[in-house]
Amino acid sequence: MDLKAELTIAQRTAMKDRAAAEPGDAKDAAERRLLAIRSALGALGEAETAGKARHELSAEEQIAVVKKEVAKREASAEIYDGASEPERANNERLEAEVLRAFLPQETSEDEVRAFVERIVAEQQLAGQGGRAIGVVMAALKADFANFDSRSAAKIVQTATK
Repeated sequence: MDLKAELTIAQRTAMKDRAAAEPGDAKDAAERRLLAIRSALGALGEAETAGKARHELSAEEQIAVVKKEVAKREASAEIYDGASEPERANNERLEAEVLRAFLPQETSEDEVRAFVERIVAEQQLAGQGGRAIGVVMAALKADFANFDSRSAAKIVQTATK
């Protein structure tokens, strides 16, 4: 089942949960979950209709769209934290968590670190800077389907110094 179908099923479930929830925190949480799922479905719909012709998104493209939605929520949470709006920041983080649950499991930072250290040692890339980063990131993308590229880049920079 592709990500869009999973989100559609989750939307129906979230609507039922919202209708059944008692007023208060449970209702607010159900509403927040539904809002996050609807926004992800909207983003997927926009991505499908972007460009001249409508096209179905591949599984990788769907994952990329939802990852962008998660990143938007996390960035908004940081902005709200800076603006002393902790409630809004918390809401954004909750929405990001809801969407993150639909994404495939990311490779752990420890696994990425071990892989990077192995590649740097095997190819003798220590001290080579930018070239080393490109080589190691390409190897990471080839071996791991899903990892946090920002944290991986930091790990690579540290390992190649």
